[in-house]
Amino acid sequence: MDSPPIRPANWQGSDDGRSYASDFADGFASPSTAWDQANAVFIAGCDLPERWQQASRIRLLETGFGLGVNFLATWAALRSSGSAARLQYMSIEKHPATRADLQAALELSIASVSLPLARQLRPLADTLIAQWPPKIAGFHALELDEQVTLTLVFGDVPEILPSIAGRFDAFFVDGFAPNRNPQMWSPAVLGQLASMAAPDARLSSRCVAGAVRRALADAGFDVSKRPGFGGKRDCLSARWPAIDEVAQALPTTAIVIGAGVAGASAARQLARRGMAVTVLERDRPAAGGSGNPVGIVRPEPGSAANPVTEISAAGSSWLMRWIGRHPGAVRHDWCGVLRIARDERKREKIALQAAGTRADWLKACSLDEAAQLCGAMPTDSGFHLPQAGWVEPPGLVAALLDHPLITIRSGAMVVGLAEETNGWRVELADAAALHAPLVVLATAFDTGLASQRVATGRARGQLSRLPARDDRPLHMVVCRDGYIAPAVDGMHTVGATLQHDDEEAAARRSDDEQNFERLQRLLSGFCVDASEILSGRVGWRATTQDRVPLVGRLENGLYATLAHGARGVTCAPLCAEFLAAMICDEPLPLGREWIARLNPLRQAR
Repeated sequence: MDSPPIRPANWQGSDDGRSYASDFADGFASPSTAWDQANAVFIAGCDLPERWQQASRIRLLETGFGLGVNFLATWAALRSSGSAARLQYMSIEKHPATRADLQAALELSIASVSLPLARQLRPLADTLIAQWPPKIAGFHALELDEQVTLTLVFGDVPEILPSIAGRFDAFFVDGFAPNRNPQMWSPAVLGQLASMAAPDARLSSRCVAGAVRRALADAGFDVSKRPGFGGKRDCLSARWPAIDEVAQALPTTAIVIGAGVAGASAARQLARRGMAVTVLERDRPAAGGSGNPVGIVRPEPGSAANPVTEISAAGSSWLMRWIGRHPGAVRHDWCGVLRIARDERKREKIALQAAGTRADWLKACSLDEAAQLCGAMPTDSGFHLPQAGWVEPPGLVAALLDHPLITIRSGAMVVGLAEETNGWRVELADAAALHAPLVVLATAFDTGLASQRVATGRARGQLSRLPARDDRPLHMVVCRDGYIAPAVDGMHTVGATLQHDDEEAAARRSDDEQNFERLQRLLSGFCVDASEILSGRVGWRATTQDRVPLVGRLENGLYATLAHGARGVTCAPLCAEFLAAMICDEPLPLGREWIARLNPLRQAR
């Protein structure tokens, strides 16, 4: 999605505690009534209390997140109901609040409700605020707990709706009045909602304007009025026809082949949806490229139209939020990254993005500023990425696989796949076989198991190590055509070389010398003696020509998450959520265009 920069909400507080949006010359509901209105108009209007007792999931789309009252009220109501249904809540917001403004507004609003309700809402609001995403146009998926996923989409409703891939069981049509925000209430927008309605979907709104009711009816909804709330005589309720449709049962078991970051991430997201997952690994978890001591997590700055820029930004944010929700599970440091451009053309592209982006996401910095940030002297000025850093990949793999529904089988060499009536037969080298309705290939490379072959490149890379010294501190990752990371366990990691058609497994001194030269292009005088450089791990990364991984459906019941290349740690966890949502017929956490961009069959051979 190539969208204009996101402008935060311009809101003010009134004397009675009511929040007022000057952009639309309209106000939010008063704190004393907002939560009751959310329950009476929206939650009850879509019959959610009854529906989540009967369904395994609710997919809900909201047109206007505002201050999050409807979402938090829905989350609280689901929790108090005792239902085990999962909530997939997607909400569009053109002018999202800043984190500080959201916190202030919610504190004020929650303070006005009863003590029992406040005790219920505060931890939910704190969780939302802790995961509040950066002000970047597009999709931001927030896994708030094991039951609830909130996907915020920053942008204008008419522009965003066509990019949403998914069907919904409920719609909260909430926004400022039609005379204040007419585009959001247009027949085109309301018709787009109809195109995304699942059978028997419900819609609720405070607005009962005749034009809105007629547009919904013309789109195919059965529209009615319900008793209003807070001085309004009526509110709106609508229902999509309950057409006969054979619902495809979701798999209860799955097999994932491969236990690197991609496979572990896929297993975790399937297990989160209640599937019992068996992970087959020919060696041991994180034995391949995921076994590196350090993995850099960062967005790749560039044009908003660059797919790598978009998925790396979304992927790094997803992973940072996931690790934040599992404190202590993964060794990491969000120390920030200094990105030095390799040439003037790249510098200009990054500078253009930085000019339209908040400094807490991307900021141009002079050579002196960069030196202060790093604690060492870079070779050039650059760009500071505060929301970035490093993780320990083997620890990440272990944390992802640590789930009661995941079983790991190490030393399990898969030698064949055969489609069966009810799924797939997975054949092992020891002549054993497993059966499952769903199989995910996460072997990095195309290993020939599927009848649909895909083209992946194979590139050798060698890391080098540099002993830390007190007289040369380094506070953040520095990258250009390679990188150096702050010391972990007394060693800096420097890398990595890139060699195609090279199967040499042993570390080579010539590669260490290349990494030494790479270091000279990153930091001035940090290490002047090549003999200090020690050999590190050798591994192979699977690549694609467009630098975008292969994620999606290969055949019925057979999916892939392959070729994550140098950005596997950054992007594979989010790609696993994308894949799980695709498998389970849930709204995707990325725009519709990513179905084609990630499609593994785009590289078919």
